Amino acid sequence: MPRVPRSLIVFNDHSVHKVWRGHNKEYNIKTDYEKAKYLEFLNDDIDNPDTEVGAELQAITIMSNHTHEVYLIKSQPDFSNHMRRHHGRYGMFFNKLKGRCGKVAQGRAKTCLLQQENYEMKTVFYIHANPIRAHMVKDAKDYKWSTHNLYAFGKRQDWMKNIKLPAWYHRLGKTLQARQKKYRKLFANYLKTKGRVKQPFLKKYFYGDVTWMDEKSDDVSKWRASQAPP
Repeated sequence: MPRVPRSLIVFNDHSVHKVWRGHNKEYNIKTDYEKAKYLEFLNDDIDNPDTEVGAELQAITIMSNHTHEVYLIKSQPDFSNHMRRHHGRYGMFFNKLKGRCGKVAQGRAKTCLLQQENYEMKTVFYIHANPIRAHMVKDAKDYKWSTHNLYAFGKRQDWMKNIKLPAWYHRLGKTLQARQKKYRKLFANYLKTKGRVKQPFLKKYFYGDVTWMDEKSDDVSKWRASQAPP
């Protein structure tokens, strides 16, 4: 069965939760140097005047064998091309670094379409809580490779230069300080309720209201049926 085309699961003017994972869940982005290179190549592609990214990067957390990224899609085809360029460049770097050949990523990146801002916010909470769930830190502010400190305290490291804070975040308060305070309160409440538990939406193409997810999933099912041999 051919893989589902991005045009059925990534839509313009929607945000997506993207997961890039090392082949066979290998630790292909383990060291600080490797994480920094992944981000360097990401920012290079965004900054390149000769390429179109087709999306705004809103949040990111880099773990040791996978990454979580949230984007607002502007052009689905351009976004797909951006991912190919970025992942291809990182793959060549990692193979050269390790003196190896073969796959670095576990297939193409997984994307989950987010219905609306409530689900976008929950997804950002989820990815910022990931180092806590993995028992790497007790407090999200202590994890270096995450945009949590940008959202919670306004601390923008150099590698965050292309992060565009989403519309829902700007509506949290009238000032930067008010937005940061409200974000910290909402994030703390998320951790208390379900932030320490892995969520099933990671394995789905869509995350939103049940009716909306069912409608989108039906479209994917119809496409799959159309691809079945007669």
